[in-house]
Amino acid sequence: MSETQANNTYDDMAEGKAAEQAAMSAQYKMNLNALPVRAYLDQTVVPIMLQGLAEVARVRPEDPVAFLAAFLLKNNPNKV
Repeated sequence: MSETQANNTYDDMAEGKAAEQAAMSAQYKMNLNALPVRAYLDQTVVPIMLQGLAEVARVRPEDPVAFLAAFLLKNNPNKV
């Protein structure tokens, strides 16, 4: 489908794009539930956890667990 055809698909482009994103999000969540544990963690937790652990290693805070928890909360990619 060309860009012109895609632009004419919806009466309200913003509403159409929002509907597409909602559908893709629902499909992504269903796919996550079907994954084995290791693949699920690799796709959802490991990337942000590695960033947080790298930051802990760089900063070397007095309380690394609290620091990591704060980092994960602040940088949560699923935050709404």
